[in-house]
Amino acid sequence: MLRLGICLLILSTLVGGSARAEDRYFLLMFGSQRIPRNPNYAHTFATFARQAAEGGPLESHTISWLPTEFPIRVQALRPQPGRNYGLEETLQIAQRDGARVSLWGPYEIEPELYRRAMKQIRLLESGKVQYKANDTFYRNDTVSNCIHAVSKIEEGRRLVVYSPGWGDTASHFVLERLNPWIIDRTQTHDWVATSLGLDAYPIAYRKAYERPILKPITGVQLFLHDGLPVPTYGPPAQRGRLGIRE
Repeated sequence: MLRLGICLLILSTLVGGSARAEDRYFLLMFGSQRIPRNPNYAHTFATFARQAAEGGPLESHTISWLPTEFPIRVQALRPQPGRNYGLEETLQIAQRDGARVSLWGPYEIEPELYRRAMKQIRLLESGKVQYKANDTFYRNDTVSNCIHAVSKIEEGRRLVVYSPGWGDTASHFVLERLNPWIIDRTQTHDWVATSLGLDAYPIAYRKAYERPILKPITGVQLFLHDGLPVPTYGPPAQRGRLGIRE
């Protein structure tokens, strides 16, 4: 009986140690757009981060699919060369264009979503994919806009976002597609955003299930204002259950 107890104790310790030793993965979902809204200055992008079990700096990778030459032209007839930009590059482009950046998360995610994101990044960086803002009638593994470059990692049916479905609206639709791999949408991990240097940029930190629904009534207001949070340098002091720091 004593031997059995000792064996169970050792097994419990090993299992517990193994669980604590696992890597952790995170998703940061971004949307950017100008106010007044303009599809030529709107973008959907996402960053996927990994915290190694032994600690140390975060490893991060971003899906930010944009043309190699600006500006974006929604009415362009033909695809053009595209490039996958890094997180800091993308934030600087948004600042240059006068676009507000919104962030949902960081959320902890299942490892599978991270693996799918890495697969998609390899495809985008292979030179096989071109950029087109309006990629209707094209296969996303050959021609893609920023929205489908991120949503394709879900590997389900093609995401359709109807006009005016760009910027924040499109990003929220993509987030809903990725929801099955998010461990807890009511909890964010603000330390991840800080570790990635996001405190240096003005960002509108969004609530877990906050949809980018336009609140005003008239057509002019609908175009000009959407009632979203004011960007801040670093997460707001009070985020309810959101903003868990570790």
